[in-house]
Amino acid sequence: MAPFIREAKNHPRFDFTIIHTKQHFDDNMSGVFFEELGIPNPDISFTPGGERHTEKIALMFDKMKDVFKQNKFDAIVVFGDVNSTLAGALAAVKHNCRLVHIEAGLRSHDRRMPEEINRVIVDHLSHLHFVTEQSGVDNLKREGVKDKKIHLVGNIMIESIEIFRDKIEASTVLQGLKLKPKGYILATIHRQENTDSPEAIKNIFNILADLAQAYSVIIPLHPGTKNKIQEYGLEKLLDNLIVVGPMGYFDFLKLAKESLGVVTDSGGIQEETSHLGVPCCTLRDNTERPITCELGSNKLFSINQTTSSELINHLEKRDFKSKNIPLWDDQVSHRIFEVLESWDI
Repeated sequence: MAPFIREAKNHPRFDFTIIHTKQHFDDNMSGVFFEELGIPNPDISFTPGGERHTEKIALMFDKMKDVFKQNKFDAIVVFGDVNSTLAGALAAVKHNCRLVHIEAGLRSHDRRMPEEINRVIVDHLSHLHFVTEQSGVDNLKREGVKDKKIHLVGNIMIESIEIFRDKIEASTVLQGLKLKPKGYILATIHRQENTDSPEAIKNIFNILADLAQAYSVIIPLHPGTKNKIQEYGLEKLLDNLIVVGPMGYFDFLKLAKESLGVVTDSGGIQEETSHLGVPCCTLRDNTERPITCELGSNKLFSINQTTSSELINHLEKRDFKSKNIPLWDDQVSHRIFEVLESWDI
């Protein structure tokens, strides 16, 4: 969102209201990013609560219902594939607002993933689709979305890296954690289909524990993952890992950039590492970001069949292709606004 809001200042035709659902209730997973990335304080924010996936979406939608009744928006812009994205999309359509989806068209073709359901629904409700890579264009066309709605503009998350590269480089997080460049592996684990399964999360942390025999392994532990580890009684699997809390954007990207490589089940980190030229091991059977695998920077590993030595082999080889992907630059938001400026709303 940060590059989009930054570019919006150059387009006074548009008056934006920022709605923050506080999907991430932990301030280290939310507020810190507003502060670091210079995003203005939200005009409207609420804490919907809820425990289950569907309950959270329903409560967010219910809160937005009142917001949309009180404000006459012409359109709503949603980002990514999270619960907030779907709730915002449903609220927009329910109140006859045009819907713009940034990061449209990505598909893992795995309906077990809540994010995949969100992506598909939002894309088929949207009036404009801004796409990060060619596979997204192909997916949308295959699903019957009209060509005039689809715009390949590049990756807005990569634009963030380019905008804030100096601040990322200036981070002193390595010194604070006493880590040496290329002497450690960075890990992130948070995906619901992994953390909701005691067997899956045990397999993953056993793999990380094995990796820690060869390299220091640092993991900024997601609050949800931490709760599940405690619930399943698996705290001992953390003993040989460097466990830290969620961290800011600049520190995290600095850790990723200087690492030997990253082990993750995330989506966006696959893209960030590919752009930074860092090898990534994705603990999943599929990815909605195939360009990262085509480059070779990212490789998929099944959590049920993978050994730590296979991961290390990929991380140490570092034999992937150029990290320069078309349209993954600092002009993504500019291209988005070129379309919005000519859009009749």
